[in-house]
Amino acid sequence: MPELPEVESVRRGLEEAKICAPVEKVFRSRKKLRMDSPLRSLVGATPGKLRRRGKYIIWEFSRADGGDPSSAIGLLLHLGMSGRCGIAQAPAPRVLHTHMILTFADRRELRFVDPRRFGGFRVSPLAELLSAPPISKLGPEPIDPGFSGAVLAGRLGRSARSIRDALLDQHAVAGVGNIYALEALFEARIHPLTSAAKLRASAWERLAKSLGDVLRRGIDNGGTTLKDFRNVVGEVGRNQDDLRVYGRGGDPCPDCGRPLKSFVSGGRSGVYCPYDQSARRVR
Repeated sequence: MPELPEVESVRRGLEEAKICAPVEKVFRSRKKLRMDSPLRSLVGATPGKLRRRGKYIIWEFSRADGGDPSSAIGLLLHLGMSGRCGIAQAPAPRVLHTHMILTFADRRELRFVDPRRFGGFRVSPLAELLSAPPISKLGPEPIDPGFSGAVLAGRLGRSARSIRDALLDQHAVAGVGNIYALEALFEARIHPLTSAAKLRASAWERLAKSLGDVLRRGIDNGGTTLKDFRNVVGEVGRNQDDLRVYGRGGDPCPDCGRPLKSFVSGGRSGVYCPYDQSARRVR
């Protein structure tokens, strides 16, 4: 599933495209998506500010009649497991599993492709979109300047869940998925199956820093492509080449050389180094 760095890479790609022309027409396939809504209100609307919140992209549109800025429309995009957002020229043929197209007056198109249909979109007044779930329920952003060990401990410090599983709770911290949680725990030297409630202040500080580090590195690398992820111009990410433990169970640890160990918890697989991430290292 695309995580914070992949979604941020898409947001930046859309921003770099500098689409300013109003929406001329919309297309919606007949396939059901996990998140869905009518698109008609976007016809005639002009695209504006792009932002990201967790694993969601929020695109602001001004209404066709101008009107009060407080009446702006919001387009919420979620890539789900296999979703892609791309920019194409209007004459280009649609690829399989294209479920949404916004055609702009400059003949460019935003195309949403999702083979597994776990993603989707929502269109509603911007203020309503920002104040309602899922956006209103998201935890703090782990790459924001104010994010710290104290903030992370405040969200998860009483949880009896393993710290890896706790980090995947989007209500606790936004945008973190399995890949970057495992990478951050390795860099922080924290065993992924340690109960979050057992971590001490210094461990929380290490983890907050490592989360920021691995997520920013993922953004700098254009995201991680293991199978489906592509940016808005169809390019794969580069961060898979820099992953230190994810998907490497049985391989030598990049630091100590001992074999990395695989595990399954909460229905998700994981990897850690039994030596460098000893369960005793909770301080």
